[in-house]
Amino acid sequence: MTMPKRLFIIIWSIIIAFNCGIRSYAQDYKGAVGGRFGYGIGLTGVYMFNPSGGHGLEFLLRYGYHGLILNKPGINIQVLYEKHWEIGRRGYWTAYIGAGPALGFGKKVFQAKDVYMALGVSPILGIDYTTQRLRIPLILALDYKPTLNGDIPLNKAGKRGYSFSYYEVAFSVRIGFR
Repeated sequence: MTMPKRLFIIIWSIIIAFNCGIRSYAQDYKGAVGGRFGYGIGLTGVYMFNPSGGHGLEFLLRYGYHGLILNKPGINIQVLYEKHWEIGRRGYWTAYIGAGPALGFGKKVFQAKDVYMALGVSPILGIDYTTQRLRIPLILALDYKPTLNGDIPLNKAGKRGYSFSYYEVAFSVRIGFR
């Protein structure tokens, strides 16, 4: 069994296990916007469509057609479903897990003439801290989000391929709104 396939099975097993009887956390905010910093930089937004159940969507808009800075100019858009759980009794810390698709456009290197479209899928696993006593909540998050991307050339000269980025660790700072 290949490494990406093993990782995929492990992540989905964890998601299923977490959805069986563990108490969800009611977020103190309906949404949040901010910046994401790591191997890829960009904007991040979270919308909690079911705050009492801990269900939300995270939207990412990042530089680089794979969402990484590593010499791949372009743009990457991603939407992730996330399930949040409370850690501890006070509700400042939450853990979350989820997954979602990605779409990117760009070049493999700055000098290249070939333009590619990247279709990807990512699981995500993270923790966040919310300053809930402030008038406007500040959310600090740390997550791990490996991504499997398929590269499709938009002109006839390029070659199809795929890549697996297993090193995507990021820190996000968001301002919440109720």
